[in-house]
Amino acid sequence: MAEESQYLSFRGIRVHFRICSPEDPPAHRVMLLSSPLISTFHWRKIVPELTQLGCLTVCIDLPGFGRSDCNRDVPQDGIMRANMLWGVLDEIDRQSDAPDSMWHLIGHSSACATVLEMAALYPDSVKSQVHIAPLLTTSEVTQAEPPARWYQQTVLVKENFRRMIERCSGYPMDDYIVDRMRAPLMRPGGRESFLNMLRAGREAPDCDLGFCPAMVILGGRDAMLTQSARAQIDAHLSGAETHILKSAGHFPMETHSKALRDYLRGWIRYNAQE
Repeated sequence: MAEESQYLSFRGIRVHFRICSPEDPPAHRVMLLSSPLISTFHWRKIVPELTQLGCLTVCIDLPGFGRSDCNRDVPQDGIMRANMLWGVLDEIDRQSDAPDSMWHLIGHSSACATVLEMAALYPDSVKSQVHIAPLLTTSEVTQAEPPARWYQQTVLVKENFRRMIERCSGYPMDDYIVDRMRAPLMRPGGRESFLNMLRAGREAPDCDLGFCPAMVILGGRDAMLTQSARAQIDAHLSGAETHILKSAGHFPMETHSKALRDYLRGWIRYNAQE
């Protein structure tokens, strides 16, 4: 499995991504889009399975998060962010001499709103969508207390951040996993990027699945899957094939990677035919 880490710049803002290529010419193209609380690192248990399936797999950190640049100028507008990510995929298609390729777009948590925006922008380039523990708005955080106060009390205090992650995941997490989640948010500019994302994400995207094949994977122990969050899923992802991992929480790529790999493998095979 060949793997390389790259950056692509949009008006001076770098977006980080990792390309994992199969040994043979790829049979499928898959994007794994990280949410603000994870990075390309957290897909490490998923990527080898996809590569063995013949997928050219691209793990991308959202603009402003992970190893992508973060500062107050990083755009959090959904359409602009979707265009930046299509720019990454288009460049990969150009490098591999495969124009007009179709992609399986897979997102986690609040990144699922961006997946919807991407599919609405260029539906003919989308093979399918997969939404893992989707959060289509940030209202669960912003309604509870002002974003700046929440960030100061939850992110800046290491033990509080761990408690929040473990409450959402439903399980204890190893230190190195939690540290990898928190570290990007502690960079210079990380606070501004995160708060801008919370403020900009109060409304769900003005788009839905359309006619695109889609799958939703939910965790039965996901503390972020509130009644409000479920209502947004029902409104915007109502046509999706839905599965519930009863014992999983908000981060199944860490706690239930085998079950998640099984679902993704079956989904991509099922949607392999043109």
